[in-house]
Amino acid sequence: MQIPSVENVFARAWNLLTRNWVIVVPGVVVGLAVGIVSGVFSMTQPDTYGEPTGTAMEFAYGFAGFVSTQCYTAGMAGAAWHRGTTTLGDGSRAVHDDAGNVFVAGIGILLCGIVAVLLAPITLFLSIFAFYLFTLYTIAAAVVGNRRGFDALRESFAIARARFGTTLIVGVLLGLLQLVGRVAAHVFGYTPLLGPVVAAIVAQIVVAYATLVVVGEYLVLRGAPAPPGAGVPPDF
Repeated sequence: MQIPSVENVFARAWNLLTRNWVIVVPGVVVGLAVGIVSGVFSMTQPDTYGEPTGTAMEFAYGFAGFVSTQCYTAGMAGAAWHRGTTTLGDGSRAVHDDAGNVFVAGIGILLCGIVAVLLAPITLFLSIFAFYLFTLYTIAAAVVGNRRGFDALRESFAIARARFGTTLIVGVLLGLLQLVGRVAAHVFGYTPLLGPVVAAIVAQIVVAYATLVVVGEYLVLRGAPAPPGAGVPPDF
């Protein structure tokens, strides 16, 4: 299997996103839902806000949103790469089939992140960067590769180690993209009335595109055979 260049995967991912804007929807909906629920909980439980119980509830809502969003988006991205098109049904199936895998993988990512943070002062923060790179393909492995929890994390480490140069380039480019996306979302966030909504949409466009890139790289770097026409929509 000929390995496409990083540029080719980024270009194909953008083409898939422009043909499948529906990928942005789950992240916006879940993000708004988690924000509303967390806000309501904070207002109805003022004594626990900032206390251990309140913090635990905020984390629980956020983690549930993370699992749902990652399953939906990665599931739709995988379908887009294989068929050229995707629907919300692909995301629903991913949540049904892979939420458990993503939940356990998310715990693994969290634990690795804690270790990376603890090592940051003595590694000049290189541990944070290594954590980012070596866990980059975890969600794709859990959803698209159907790997169980920690197996998804192990596969991400294995791919990143075997294809470190490519992973480094992808990681840096996605980091810059996410930085630009955050700045843009921050700017739009100050717009009256529609500002927060526009900011959420901008942020999710970046997330959806980044997910398409990571899923595309995962499919390529793990060496999986692609179905005829996979990842190349009509008239690409």
